[in-house]
Amino acid sequence: MGIIWHAVGARGLGAGVFDWGAVSDGLFECRIWGKSKGLLLGSHYPLVCHLVDTAVMADVLWDVYLSRSQRRVIAEALGVGQDAARRVVSFWAGLHDVGKAVPGWQAGRGDLAAALTAAGFAEVSEADAAALGRHETSSQLLVPALLGGVGWGVEGQRDRVPAVVAGLVVGGHHGRYGEPTRADVVADPVAAFPGLGGGRWAGEREAMAWVLAAVTGAPELTTVRERIPAGVITVVTGLVVLADWLVSQEDHLLGRVDAAGQVADTAAVHAWAAVSRTHAQDLVADAGLRAPELSGAAPSFTDMFAYVPIAVPNQLQASIAEHLPGMLSGGPGLLLVTAPTGDGKTEAALFGASLLGRACGTHGVYVALPTMATTNQMHGRLGDWARRNLPGSVTRLHGMEWMNEPESRVVHGDEGVSVEATRWLRQSNRHGLLAHLNAGTVDQALLSVLPLGFGQLRHLGLSGKTLVIDEAHSYDAFTHALLLRLLEWCGAWQVPVVVLSATLTGESAAGLVNAYRSGAGHTRPARIEPAYPGWSFTDHASGAIHVPRAAVGTDRGRDLRVDMVTTRGTRHRQRTILTELKPLVRDGGCAAVICTTVAHAQATFEHLAAELGDTVDLHLLLARLPAHQRDTYTTRAETAFGRVNKPATSRPKRGIIVATQVIEQSLDLDFDLIISDLAPLALLLQRAGRAFRHSPDVWAAAGLTRPAWAGANPRMVVLTPADTSGEPNFAPPTWGSVYPPSLLQRTWELLDRHPHAINIPGDVQSLVNAVYDPAFTSDNPDALLAADRDRTTDDTLRRALADLAMIPSPRRVHTGNLHRLTASDADPDLITTRLGANSVNLIPTFHDTDDEIWLDPQHTVPMPLPQQGARGRLTRAQIRTLMSYAVPMRAGGWLTQLTPAQQPHPTWATEPRLTNLVRLPHYQTAAGHEAASIGGRQLRLDPALGIVDNTRATR
Repeated sequence: MGIIWHAVGARGLGAGVFDWGAVSDGLFECRIWGKSKGLLLGSHYPLVCHLVDTAVMADVLWDVYLSRSQRRVIAEALGVGQDAARRVVSFWAGLHDVGKAVPGWQAGRGDLAAALTAAGFAEVSEADAAALGRHETSSQLLVPALLGGVGWGVEGQRDRVPAVVAGLVVGGHHGRYGEPTRADVVADPVAAFPGLGGGRWAGEREAMAWVLAAVTGAPELTTVRERIPAGVITVVTGLVVLADWLVSQEDHLLGRVDAAGQVADTAAVHAWAAVSRTHAQDLVADAGLRAPELSGAAPSFTDMFAYVPIAVPNQLQASIAEHLPGMLSGGPGLLLVTAPTGDGKTEAALFGASLLGRACGTHGVYVALPTMATTNQMHGRLGDWARRNLPGSVTRLHGMEWMNEPESRVVHGDEGVSVEATRWLRQSNRHGLLAHLNAGTVDQALLSVLPLGFGQLRHLGLSGKTLVIDEAHSYDAFTHALLLRLLEWCGAWQVPVVVLSATLTGESAAGLVNAYRSGAGHTRPARIEPAYPGWSFTDHASGAIHVPRAAVGTDRGRDLRVDMVTTRGTRHRQRTILTELKPLVRDGGCAAVICTTVAHAQATFEHLAAELGDTVDLHLLLARLPAHQRDTYTTRAETAFGRVNKPATSRPKRGIIVATQVIEQSLDLDFDLIISDLAPLALLLQRAGRAFRHSPDVWAAAGLTRPAWAGANPRMVVLTPADTSGEPNFAPPTWGSVYPPSLLQRTWELLDRHPHAINIPGDVQSLVNAVYDPAFTSDNPDALLAADRDRTTDDTLRRALADLAMIPSPRRVHTGNLHRLTASDADPDLITTRLGANSVNLIPTFHDTDDEIWLDPQHTVPMPLPQQGARGRLTRAQIRTLMSYAVPMRAGGWLTQLTPAQQPHPTWATEPRLTNLVRLPHYQTAAGHEAASIGGRQLRLDPALGIVDNTRATR
C-alpha cells in the first residue's frame, strides 16, 4: 500500500479561506487501516481515506441536511460565522476515528500490524492496550491534544473549550458518551495512557490532524464566551454519527477501496476529498436526506389545502392565518391550539408549522400522535399535504411500522418527488427520525429524553423540525412528565412546537408552555388560561405569550345531551343498552357502544349479536385481536361509519360498533348516538366528539340525513355501575385500574349536577378545569378525599419515576455529565414511555393431529420456520406473516410459568423483532381446538372476539 508523502498547505474545501500556514513535510502511513469488514479478503480501507470521507460527508450534510435553524444555533454556540462553524464541525467529524491509529486497534489485522511493526511502529503491552477500551474512547483522549497541536486552545473551563468539547463529540460517536477527560490527560494523553502509542504512532496521528485541517479549512478556536450548550453538543454528535454511517456503507467502501490504494501524495489527498464530495452528495440523495426547500412566502390557508378542498377556513383556522404571522419575530415559539374534536386542528397545525418553519428556519415536520392507529391515519394525511407543500421523504414511526410496507416500496408524488421513506431510512429503527417529514407515535419523540444509546441521532432528527404534538391531554403523569422534558429540550434547540388538544386544563396548558419557556431560558413561570376554542403563541426569544385580539368562535357550536344511567349488574347493563338502541333498530341509524374493558366489550358484542341477529350491521373493535384481523375490522368500521361524503364510505341502514378506548382517538367516525361506560370527563368529551362529528353540509353533500330519533343535537348515554345498594360504584372490581376512581367520582358528580345539555365548546373548558379543581365540592367528601389521596400519590410516584428514568433538563447538563444522556443507572424496566404498558405479543398456534403447527384454525397458514440455507433465520416476509397474527397482551407474572410449547420458538431468538413473542397453543380435538392453560390463565382465540380470557370463569 505504501505511504503518503505529506506536505499539505492551507487549501481546504473553501480554497484557502483560512490560512494555516506552512506544514512540515513528513511521511503518512497508509497501512494504518480504518475499515476492513465487508471488503475482499486481504484488502483494507486506509484510515486517512475514511477520515477524509467522513469530514467531507459532514460538510455536505451541513449544507443539504441541516436546517437553517440548526446551522445558526451551532454557529452561535461556537462563537463563529456559519461558514467557519461548518468547517469546524467537518473537522471534528474527520477526527472521529483517530483513536483507531493506536497499536491495540491496528493489531486486529495481523498482516498489517506486522508490517507496521517492521516499519518502526512500537508495540504496547496487552494491559496498556486493554486499558483504553473501545476506539472511540481513544479518540476522546487524543483529540484535545491533537487540536492543541494545530493551534487550538486547550485550557480553560471545559464547557468553553472547543477542543475539549470536540473530544467528547468524537467519544460519543458510537452512541454513548464517556466520562469527561481529566485535565492531565488533555495535556498529554500518551503519558496517561501508554496504550495509545508514542513515537511514530503520535506522529501519524498529528499528520492526520494536519491533513484534516487542510481538507476542511477549519479555523483555530480557543475558548468561547458562553459554555457550549448540551443541546448543541448532542446535535453535532448526531451529525458526526450520521456522516460516519453514510460513508461506512459496504457498497460505498467496496466501490472506492481500489482507488484508495492509489493515494500516494498530498495532491492525491485533495483529489480524494474532491471525489469524496461527489460520492457524499450521491449517498445523501440515495438515503433521502436532502432537506426540502421552503421557498417564497407561505401560501394562503385555502391555497395550502386546496386539495382537501377547504374553500373557506373555519373561525379557528382563519384566526391563526390572520394573526399568527404578525406575532412571529423571526424566531421559533410554541403554538398552543385548543378546540373540539373535528374542528380542523390538524390543518391548523400544518399551516402553523409552515409559518413557523419559514420564520425560524426548520425544514421538516414531526407529527406526534398517541397511538399507532392515529399514526397510520396521519401518515396518509401528511403525505397528501407534503406532496403539495413540502416534498420530501415521509416516514411512519412506531413499533410496528416495518410491517406496513414492503421494504423496497417507493411511492412518487407530483414531479417525481418521493413521499415515502427510502430503503436506507427504513432499514433501521434509528434511521427513521432522520427523515425530514415524520408521522409517528409520541413515544418515538419521547425516546429522545430517555438515556438510550444513539440518543444523539434523535436529537439531530428532532432539532431540525417543527414538532406537532397531537392529543396532548392523553397521557398519564409519567408520560406527561417525559413530554414536559421534551418541550424543555425543544426550547433549548430553538425549534418551534405546535401543541394540539381537545380537552386541556389550564394547569396542564401552563405546564406545557412553561416547560418550553424554561428550555428557552425563561425560568419564571407564566400564567396561561387556554380559550376554548382558541390558541396562543409563546415567543421563544422573549418568553411572552400572545393571544389573538378577538375571541375565536366556532362554526360547530352545539348542545350535547348527556344522560346518566346507573346500571345494577351485567344483565341490567345489557338491557339498558338494548333499550337505548331500540329507535335505531326500528328506524335505522348508527351508534357506538364504548366499553371500559376488553371483556365487557366482548360480552356486549356477543349479547347484541344474540339479541339483534342480522337486523343490524354489528362491528367490534378492540386491541386484543390478531394484527391482520384488527386491520380488517378497522377498515370495515371506516367504511361503515367514516366521512359520509367519501367514496369509500358505505353507511349501513342500521349499524352498531362495540369498542374499547381504541375508538377515542384512532378513527374519524360519525355516529347518531354514543353509549359509553363512565370515564374521566375529558375522555367522555372525546367520545362525544364522534356523535354528529361531520357537519350537516357534509351530510347534505352526500345526499343523506340523520334519523329523526337522533334529534337536532348529539346525545351520549353514560352507564355507571352501581354497588349492591344502588349507589354509583367508582371502583368496580371488573374494571381494575383502568381509570382513577377519584376522576370517575368527580366526573359523575359534576355531570349529575350539571344541566343535561353541555354546550360545546362553551362549557368544555370550565368543566374540564372543574374536574381537577382542588376545591371541588363533593356530595361524598370522605370517599373523594381518600380517592384523591390515592390518585395524587400515584401521580407523584409516576412523576418521580419519570424523573429517575429521563435525562436531565438541558440547563442541568454540562460536559462533565454528558454521559448521563446516554447511560442510566435506573432500572432498565423504567426505560419506557408508558409506565405499566409493557406487553408481549401472543401468537395463537393450532396443532393438528400430526403435530404440524399452523397460524389459523383452518390449517392453511403454517407457522413460519427457517428455510434451508437460511442459517436458522426467518426471512423478512416470514416475520411479517408471523407478526400479522400477533395479539398484544399486558405482561405479568403469568409469563414466568410457560411450558416449552408456550415459550418463544427457538428460531425466533435470532430476530430482535420477535424477542417478546409467546405462543398460545391450541390442540385439535374432536370438537375443534382447545387451548391449554398458559401461566395459570385460561386464554383462547375466538375467531370473532379475539383473545378471550376465561380465567375468572373457571375459578
